[in-house]
Formats: sequence, structure tokens, C-alpha cells
Amino acid sequence: MRAARWVTGRAEISIPEAIHRQPAGRSLTFVDGALRPSTLTLPELADRAVLVAGALAAAGVRQGDRVCLYSPTSLRMLVTLFGIWRLGAVPVVLAVSPRDGAERDAVSLRGRIQACRPACLVAEDDAAGVLAARLPVPVRALSELTVPGAAVPPVPDADQFGLLQFTSGTTGAAKAVPVTHGQLVGNVRRCMDALGLEPGERYVSWLPFFHDMGIVSVTGLLANGLDVVVLATGTFVRQPASWLDTVSRYRAAVTSGPNSAYRLAARAQRLRPRPLDLSGLRVAINGAEPVTTAMIEESLPVFVAAGMRPEALCPTYGMAETTLVVTAADPREPIRLSPPPPAPPATGLARPDRALPSCGRPLADTEVVIRTEEGVDLPEGAVGELHVRGPGVLDRYWDARESAKSADGWFATGDLGFLEDGELYVCGRIKDMIIVGGRNLYAEDYETVAEQVAGVRAGNVIAFALPDEERMVVVAEGNGGAGALPSIGAALFDHLRRTVEHAPHEVVMVKAGTLPKTTSGKRQRRLCRDRYTAGELAVAHAVR
Repeated sequence: MRAARWVTGRAEISIPEAIHRQPAGRSLTFVDGALRPSTLTLPELADRAVLVAGALAAAGVRQGDRVCLYSPTSLRMLVTLFGIWRLGAVPVVLAVSPRDGAERDAVSLRGRIQACRPACLVAEDDAAGVLAARLPVPVRALSELTVPGAAVPPVPDADQFGLLQFTSGTTGAAKAVPVTHGQLVGNVRRCMDALGLEPGERYVSWLPFFHDMGIVSVTGLLANGLDVVVLATGTFVRQPASWLDTVSRYRAAVTSGPNSAYRLAARAQRLRPRPLDLSGLRVAINGAEPVTTAMIEESLPVFVAAGMRPEALCPTYGMAETTLVVTAADPREPIRLSPPPPAPPATGLARPDRALPSCGRPLADTEVVIRTEEGVDLPEGAVGELHVRGPGVLDRYWDARESAKSADGWFATGDLGFLEDGELYVCGRIKDMIIVGGRNLYAEDYETVAEQVAGVRAGNVIAFALPDEERMVVVAEGNGGAGALPSIGAALFDHLRRTVEHAPHEVVMVKAGTLPKTTSGKRQRRLCRDRYTAGELAVAHAVR
């Protein structure tokens, strides 16, 4: 029996050194909420970064110190980020609530600050005073870091920490993951090689910088020679059409986003068709959340109608603990869907009932193996836990007493999947699955089927198992107001009863915008379950 393990190796440097080595014509462009661009060449970015680094040094920040950065995406925020790197300090980008503001955020920020123990926190000017009065850490305003300060030390080495990023916290408390400069630059370089990207091409991103997909992709691609255009995250949230408009306007060769964002962008184009030219878009990376066949079937035709090749849509797999990317599909080939599952499986767990898009092959120097709960390697086609080994995998969580990896370097991801012809198919999280009558019940199966029902908000369904019971509950948001929810709930329950193998115990319709999600928009199934059992969901209607 051949074990399912596939291996597909570049001098790594620090972010400031990589930026310095790029041709003078390379640039970073920020597009604000009014879609007005501001462009810095990389030499200009480096010069401004030196000013920020000197100002931080004058404030007592040293190489290796953590610096929390609390600000919506802006040109000044981006310059400050690169200034932190130039000093050799370690940025910790914090999420900014779009509605609640700094006063409310101060409560949630305390945990992150306690975890990383920063030398200071840098915030946008309006928030700096509020946070200074509420947080046990020195607070600096962004505008304070634009004047000359102390002398700047030499650029950091590749093996120094260049980022402290928090996991999404989908199945538990978020953990702090330290990433070195070399890992960040090197992981993106390997991803470029896998996707066929070349220096001089252009990348467009709206992704938030507190999420690994946002900060690592922008920084790594800029450091590896791409021109980068950053659209303010808030602009995409308010105007989903702005993403593809920017891709079209700047003739981007590559962009990225989660599955739900592609669905939002396609919906915006269907509702208000605009002249788009996506013929230059060679790679549309889809990651950070499960890639669904529903998105491929519903949204891909919209992008193809605007000139994008269907092969350009590129599912990937990765996580904060692996810097960013583990596997990537080939953007020159059509998306592969999982073959029909064997019944019953000879080894391993049963596959989901739904078709799964391939997330491609591992990056260079990266290995993926599928194992049983007991740690036994499984053959191709068998479902088990994904284990990853490679240069992008973390050694340990921040301040963790024990290594995050096994003695031979493998990291257990907590995800279930299988390999077929060397390509990875991801089934779901181990903690979200239960077994009924020998069959695996995947929360994603219920969520995918539920989103097919008219009136159910796409991307706003959470399924979970009841503790110590072999029963599933489906919680969903609906369109059309409170009066429409009873009929939507009844239709949803009936559809699930007829479609999935085991009908859910209950379907719960809740008020729009109340499903618990992470700061990056991922579903928090465990938190939803806890609120359900505690009677804390904003229930509008329930069906059993």
C-alpha cells in the first residue's frame, strides 16, 4: 500500500532587503474609498519606511519588539507597516471594527496585547487618544511617525521574526503564530513558481491586513517583484463591485479572495452589469475558506463573460501556521472535482457526499500526508487528517512551551481530506464532524445543501453537532425580513430532509447579521453551538 505523500526548494532574505533589490520602477498603489490612487515607487516606500523606523527607534522600540498596528487600510498605514519591518520590529496587525470603533475594540484588544506584549501600539490619529486611555501599552498616532527620529539599525536577517499573526479561531481561541521574514518571502516565492507568476506583473488585493491572506500576499508579492495595488478593505465591503472594477482598471494578472467574496463580486455584476475586462487576469486565487462547487457553477460564468479564462480560478489550501499557502491548483488547467467516493471506504473515513474542488499540489519543498487518528499514513483516496511539513510551517506558537510540530517536523492541521493523483481535496474540520450509524456527517454538507434553498443567504448558514448527541442543527439567515423566515425555514427543513442522508434535528432561522463569524468572515461553528445550547441566538423561527 503506497502512502499518500507528495513532495514537489531558494535563498531567503528579509522583507526590507527584498524590497531594496527590486527594480526602481516597481510600485505600491493604494486606492482609497473614492477610488483615487496614490502610488509610491519602491525606493520612495523604502525612504518613508526609514523615517517611520527612526521615529519608532526614538520612541524606544528595538529590533525584535512587537508593535501592534491598529488602523484601517490606508497609504500611511502601509508605510508604517514597512517602517516596522525596516526597524526589525515585529508587526501585529489588529482588526478594526467597521461599526463599533476604537472604544468598543479596546475591550477585545486587551487579549491580543496580553498575548504579544508589544513595545507600543500605533493607531490612526482619531483612535489613538481613545486607546491610550483604555489600554496598558504606550500608544502612538500614525502622524507622529512621519518626522525624522533616531538612527536606524541594519536591516533584519531572514531568520528574524517578521510577523506575528493570529489564527482565525474558527474552532477555538485564536493563537499567535510567529513567522520569519524568510518564511514570508519564501512561501510567496514558491507560490509564484507554482502559479507561473512573473516579476513585473500586477496584483490587486482588498483583503484585510490582520488576516494572513491579506498581509502575506501583498508583502510577499511586492518583495518578489510584482507591482501591487491595494484597495481599501472597507471599500470592498461597502461596494463589492469595486474589486473587479479595480482588477479591470489596472489590468491585474493576479488577485485573490475567499469563496464568499467571489460570490459577492459575481452577484454585484449580475445585479448591475458593468463593462469589465478580465482578459488579463491569469490567476484568481480562491482561499481562506472552503471552495464550493456552488460558487464555481454560479459565479465563474460571470467572470468568464468578462473575459477571464475559466482555468484562471485557482483553489488553494493553507493557514496561518504554514505562513500562507500549502497547495495550489494549476491556473492553466480546469478545476478538478473529486471523483465519486468508494462505498464503503477500504481505509480511512468516508468522504463527504458533495463534490469537492481540488486544491492542487503542494508547493516546492512542501509535503502533505494523510493520516489516521493513530498517526498511520493512509493511501491515496482515503480520508484522514492532513499533516504538513515544509519551510513555511511554524516551529511553535508564540510563547508555547512545546513545539507545534512532531519530532520529525510534521504539523497536524486539524483538517480532514484526501489525496488523489497527488492533488489535495479538503473535506472539513475534524472538530465539526460527527459519526452517525457509521457515516460521517460533515457540517459543510449541510451548509452547502442549505444554501441551495431560495431565500437563504449564501455564506450565512452554520451547521453543528449537538454535544454528546448524534444530531445536527442548522442555523441560517434569510432574506426578505422577519415575515418571510417561517416559510424559508420550512422549505429549508424539508429540502434537507429530502437531500441529506440524516435529517437535521432542527432548523433555526436567525436575524440577518447575527451569525457568529471570525474577523475574517469564517463561520464559528463551535461558538454558534454554544450560543444555541445557552439560548443566546437571535432566533426568529425554528422548525423541527
